[in-house]
Amino acid sequence: MQPIKIINLKAAVSKIRYIGEGRICVVDEDNTVRIYDLKEFKLVGGFRIKLPKNNVFSNETSISKNGNFVAIAVRGKHKATVWDVNKKQLLYTLGWHKGDILSVDFDSEEKYLLSGGEDGRAYMWSMKTGKMVSSLPPHADYVTSVAFSKNSLWAATGSYDKSVCITNISSMGVSYKKRVHKGAVTCLKFLSKQKLISGDKSGEMALWNYAKGTVENRFIGMTDMIVSVVFDVNEEYMFVVAKGNKKIALYSLKNSELITDSFIKVLETPSELEYIAEFNYLVIGTVDGNIYVYDLYSDEKRLISFISSNDLSAAYELVIRNPFLKSTKTYELMEKKWEEILSKSQQLLERGEINAAKQILSPYLKVALKRNFIQSLINDFNEFEKFKNAVINKRYPLAYSIAAKYPFLKNTVYYKKMENIWKQAFNKAKTLIMKKGSDEEVKELLKPFRGVTQKTPFIQSLFNQKQLFHLLSQKLAKRDFTEFFMLVNRYPFLSESEEYQKAVLYGENLLKKAYELLKKGEYKKVLHIAEMLKSFPNYKEEVKELEKQAETLIEFHRLLAEKDFSKIEKFVYEHPFLEDNEDYKKLQKEWSEALERAEKFASKGDISSIFETVKPYINVKVKAAKIGQILRSAYLNQILSLLAKVLKGEKKETIQAYLQKAVDNYIKLFGYDSEIEDLVQKANKLGMKVKIFHTNESNVLNWVSYKLPPKIWNDLKEV
Repeated sequence: MQPIKIINLKAAVSKIRYIGEGRICVVDEDNTVRIYDLKEFKLVGGFRIKLPKNNVFSNETSISKNGNFVAIAVRGKHKATVWDVNKKQLLYTLGWHKGDILSVDFDSEEKYLLSGGEDGRAYMWSMKTGKMVSSLPPHADYVTSVAFSKNSLWAATGSYDKSVCITNISSMGVSYKKRVHKGAVTCLKFLSKQKLISGDKSGEMALWNYAKGTVENRFIGMTDMIVSVVFDVNEEYMFVVAKGNKKIALYSLKNSELITDSFIKVLETPSELEYIAEFNYLVIGTVDGNIYVYDLYSDEKRLISFISSNDLSAAYELVIRNPFLKSTKTYELMEKKWEEILSKSQQLLERGEINAAKQILSPYLKVALKRNFIQSLINDFNEFEKFKNAVINKRYPLAYSIAAKYPFLKNTVYYKKMENIWKQAFNKAKTLIMKKGSDEEVKELLKPFRGVTQKTPFIQSLFNQKQLFHLLSQKLAKRDFTEFFMLVNRYPFLSESEEYQKAVLYGENLLKKAYELLKKGEYKKVLHIAEMLKSFPNYKEEVKELEKQAETLIEFHRLLAEKDFSKIEKFVYEHPFLEDNEDYKKLQKEWSEALERAEKFASKGDISSIFETVKPYINVKVKAAKIGQILRSAYLNQILSLLAKVLKGEKKETIQAYLQKAVDNYIKLFGYDSEIEDLVQKANKLGMKVKIFHTNESNVLNWVSYKLPPKIWNDLKEV
């Protein structure tokens, strides 16, 4: 595959992000921000940021979804900077980390930024205030990768300690930490439907169910550190680049298999990938400062060329290497032509024109996917004349015997004609047998099929149990599928009957209708259909899932009606698919908006306004941890304001008592955590002697046991 465009930046590419409206935003190692229009491949904006070079093989830069913000970690400063791309100016400088920041990521709504650092800490920052609003569970070593889920309800952190920590940031009530990698975690990428990909320094990759905190599968690894991972629009395929590898690997997400380790070969070392669904482009940034734009359907021209030259082997091999071609009109026509050739060849074989059939099939003999099929087809038709004569001469036992041995003969008009004769005869026999004294007439009617192994059970049952087929028809007519399938289970040959085929079709339609009703929210009707489908032996798993979803949604809407937020959240944790429910999204939006307002008040240290804002949720247990994080942030900002007064020259003696009381109260409320430790150290550097009288274990839920004061240095009373 050849690129349709190469854009030269002259500096290594660190980050590429599609920001909508046909544009990409690019950040290079020199911290130059550029915006390109992909319709004309023109530079339409950008600016240079004067910072030390970033590391292209780390996660030190991030571009927000709509391209409004760029975050860049500043090595040696223990900080990250956030830039307003539209205004081309610095928006925030974010601190709190005690070591360099190694990873940053924006959420999909551009409300928050995650940062992870050498200190093993991870923080969440508000883009409205520039303040830290939450801290995530720490790691024992560097936090090398951070990421938000697509719905912004979850966050993941990966570390040099080889572990991944997944946290529900909406409530801070659920967190999983597992060490599942052999090397430092270098890449985290969320998908839809509660899935997450993690990659490490050794080239290993894992597929998670992040809502359950479990690893569902592992991939055939790469040879070096996973640098960048992206997915196609339907999340069927995954593109991967590893450090030092000049090839882009393509994986199937459906079965977690490697399709090819050289989907695209680049002459330079790739450092970044981005997939653009709008154009079906794969964009590759390199350490040599180039951006390669590939149209995933550009191979269609080669496909057309192979087909035109009748090189079908090359055509099908190309489709295997580039499965996106299966969505093209050319592939559709190629397969249609194959079906036509196959149909024509069968007609020729039926006429005995074997050489002519071989001739039109010969181009496909070079295609590995078709070769065995063609050879079996031709081999089976070596017996066609014998089979044909048996049908014409009504020697049905012989004809069926040959067809059983050579299954391609079942597609011939002669086999279909023979089956039609059987159905007509047997249906007539089923009617006749109910008349007294009709046995001889029925025997004569079915005589040509006597000795046919497949038909013998039908004929014997017709005479020995004259009511069997009548009973089967009655059960079908009355929709009594329990008794219907009990009969089929007792007499397995009935699965070849016309009645059985009708029952199967009816079941398929029922199942389809149930899923349609599930989407419409008609859950009781779904349960009614599920009850009917329980009689169908082939739908046991589907019925269980239908019942589970319908019953879950009925209970969920009951909880919604009662506005029992604690039970709602607990219920969603137990049934993660509810995260995609529109009613739950609406509920989350209301909570998110309340949080955003509360975080603004926290940035000002306004405790009273925080409580007023989160009042509807204050007694919701599952929200307590998140509310605690906001209150903790507010009190930390109050303590910072005391230290700021010292810097402004106010008397230390006046502030000393307030600061000591503030630290004591903070530790009682939230425990002795990293953040209060940092502030105590800052106070000591300013000449403020703050003593630590107790070091309670960090617990953001302690606050619920106290009546919280408006200022952290006020008296603290237990509830």
